[in-house]
Amino acid sequence: MSDRIGQVNGGSALWVALRVQLRVVGALLLREIITRYGRHNVGFFWLLLEPILFTVGVVILWNVTHQIQGFRVEVTPFIVISYASLLLWRNCSFRGLKAIEPNRSLLHHRPVKVQDIFIARMTLEVAGVTAAFLVLLIAIIGLDLMKMPRDFTLLLLGWTFMAWFSVCLGILLGCWSEHTDLVDRIWHPISYFLLVCSGTFYMVDWLPRAAQEWVLWVPMVHPIEMMRAAYWGPSPRFHFDVGYILLVCLSMTLLAMLSLADRRLKSMT
Repeated sequence: MSDRIGQVNGGSALWVALRVQLRVVGALLLREIITRYGRHNVGFFWLLLEPILFTVGVVILWNVTHQIQGFRVEVTPFIVISYASLLLWRNCSFRGLKAIEPNRSLLHHRPVKVQDIFIARMTLEVAGVTAAFLVLLIAIIGLDLMKMPRDFTLLLLGWTFMAWFSVCLGILLGCWSEHTDLVDRIWHPISYFLLVCSGTFYMVDWLPRAAQEWVLWVPMVHPIEMMRAAYWGPSPRFHFDVGYILLVCLSMTLLAMLSLADRRLKSMT
């Protein structure tokens, strides 16, 4: 009987703790939206409009440019998939950097933990870019500027891997940047290098064999290639390894959890 009572009390305590954390994350989300976008004009709708305007501008520019020069595949779906993926990992990584600093005063409240700050920030970035990607995809397909993707399951899987990788990257950079300012300074040039290697501007199949082997070590390449394969249909011209990106994401998740459990971060609370 005592064991059953203990199990019930343990289960109810876990449920209460989960509800408290959800309320804390919700409050941090609202605070983040108001702080970043304000209450005036379109307010938090910029969360959705900003990536849409950026992607639409790039789509128009690339379409005009490549009507003159030619392009190996349809420009619009190539850009929509590529730049939505780019925005996801870049936004998460830069929002993760120094995420604790502007919220340090909130850590004096007992229910607020370091991980709640990161959960709120990463949720906001992923939700914003995902919503923008869906709206843009539906609008462009509705305007008959691109066809329906052939494999929605593969598209969702690729986007999930990209979001998972991006969240882990943001948390890791945020935790490490609390120990030294070098992380913030070094990440900027590294991010430009990764921008070139991430598969945003090319397909792996366009590269020489030796270069393909090198770029396939870059984690972001695999989800982007998965989403392209989902749109155009599976074929030998798309190169990705689900096992590799799964292993990378699992490893980064473990590192992120260990970084969040760091005593120096725990001491802030």
